[in-house]
Amino acid sequence: MSALTDELIRGVAHAAGLRARLGVSPATLMRSVRAAGLDVVRLGRARATQYALRQQWPHLDASRFPLFRITASGEPESAGELVTLAARQSAWMPAGRIANGLPIEMADARPAGFLGRHFAATHADLRLPPRLVDWSDHHILAALSRRGEDLPGNLVVGEESFSRWQSLAPDVAGRGDYPALADATIAGHPPGSSAGGERPKFGVCVDGRHMLVKFAARRGAADVVAQRWADLLVLEGVALDVVASWGVPAARTHVIGMPSHWFLESERFDRVGARGRLSVLSLAAVHGDPADTWARAATRLWESGRLTGEDSRRLRWLDAFGALIANTDRHHHNIVFFTDPGESVVRLAPAFDQVSMLYAPSADGQVSHRAFVVPRATPDTLDVWAAARDAAHQFWQRGADDRRVSDDMRATCAQNARLVSQAGDN
Repeated sequence: MSALTDELIRGVAHAAGLRARLGVSPATLMRSVRAAGLDVVRLGRARATQYALRQQWPHLDASRFPLFRITASGEPESAGELVTLAARQSAWMPAGRIANGLPIEMADARPAGFLGRHFAATHADLRLPPRLVDWSDHHILAALSRRGEDLPGNLVVGEESFSRWQSLAPDVAGRGDYPALADATIAGHPPGSSAGGERPKFGVCVDGRHMLVKFAARRGAADVVAQRWADLLVLEGVALDVVASWGVPAARTHVIGMPSHWFLESERFDRVGARGRLSVLSLAAVHGDPADTWARAATRLWESGRLTGEDSRRLRWLDAFGALIANTDRHHHNIVFFTDPGESVVRLAPAFDQVSMLYAPSADGQVSHRAFVVPRATPDTLDVWAAARDAAHQFWQRGADDRRVSDDMRATCAQNARLVSQAGDN
């Protein structure tokens, strides 16, 4: 290795800093760069010039991966290429955008949740760790570049995934197929893409629309765990219907009852027609502080000019509404934004996963009583609190009146409706 590559193995370096550390003139540095050939990548121009050492990541056969965007009309467009670099860095070319690990668009699209946990077994030839928590960036890139034809958003990475996208046919199904698809999913063979979320689900195309379908088994009142998940699935559909009725965009959903299961269809908002796609990023990717609530993040994104005032208000309202319906799972991957290349402003995508998770069975399969305490407004939700409280009261009252919900859960909903109403009177 040369003195130049010895320096670059530590990561991307500015030209001026390289010259100083190597003790060479600009002309000598340029000769060293030319001698290194394709191993050294030039990023930027003039005083902003940087250099990096091209490097393959483990289990990958290349250091550069073509990138493609699928338009809303279903046509592919070149989005440049990803170049993997030493020190676990990468660059999105030709813009030369440098990332530690993978660009946020790719890290955000990684297989995740219930469907993601089946990814390694479904694609055993990729030799991926069975647990998602053990995946490194190079495992994510292997998944994206070789089996990434149907991941969330509109980005396709690598020649192999692009080739697979070209021959991709959606999993077309009718609603009568749902019980068999649910059984296949539980058996470890879920159809559809690797959307996030921890509850069992599968992806299908119904009547020309891409759907994510959650499901819960109907096993009778004796199975309290199954009954509780069924209740929460129905109530999720109610919650999103209430959200939409208050003028806040929400995923279009439909609850379907069959003798064996309850199903909750949710139309995918990152898909357009049979092949069109839209670019999306989660709040986790857009906002760098995972400790912030949705409402605090909304305020900060508005202050930085990345979110409009209306979308900030909607996101703060969703945080307040979620708190008031006992949604204790308001993490940053449950908020998604539409994005446009080169634009810093993001647009709030429809709401989803508004579930009263306070009442979810515990990890060890227990259903225990949990008292709902009506939360208080925060500085970031004060201006939307009254409206969110009225919407939450509507949600709890509808749950109390919904005959699809078990008697126990309906009683809980009725009690919570009273508590929310009383809080509004104080």
